[in-house]
Amino acid sequence: MPYDISAPIDTSRLDAIATGHGATMERWEDTPTGRRSSGQPLIDEATGAPVRIYDVMLPTGRDGRHELHGIRVVSHEAPELAPYSPVELDGLWVRVKPARNGGKGVEVSFSAESIRPVAGPQRPNRRTAEGEAA
Repeated sequence: MPYDISAPIDTSRLDAIATGHGATMERWEDTPTGRRSSGQPLIDEATGAPVRIYDVMLPTGRDGRHELHGIRVVSHEAPELAPYSPVELDGLWVRVKPARNGGKGVEVSFSAESIRPVAGPQRPNRRTAEGEAA
């Protein structure tokens, strides 16, 4: 049975860590010689804002381990995110769908309304806190 599920994620206790890498997606064009990048930014038609992908580590792995995910953000703002710094993700959604071309497993993608550095006192990194306690 095919499925395609989208759901919001409660980010109030989410330990999201930026890698410091973010990039504006490029618009692709179909040409007689194949599909290629236009060299122009991809613009969201509904908002007129550029589409960016930020690499963020989320605790989605086994036992809450952090895994790397690209978070799609449509916004005119492009915050600079320091590597390995905590970030806040507003309006975070996850989408789960079957793997393409009949492959096994699922594809998981994330999108957010905005991303920014955590304001105020930063939460301690669990791995650092555990390492110091050992």
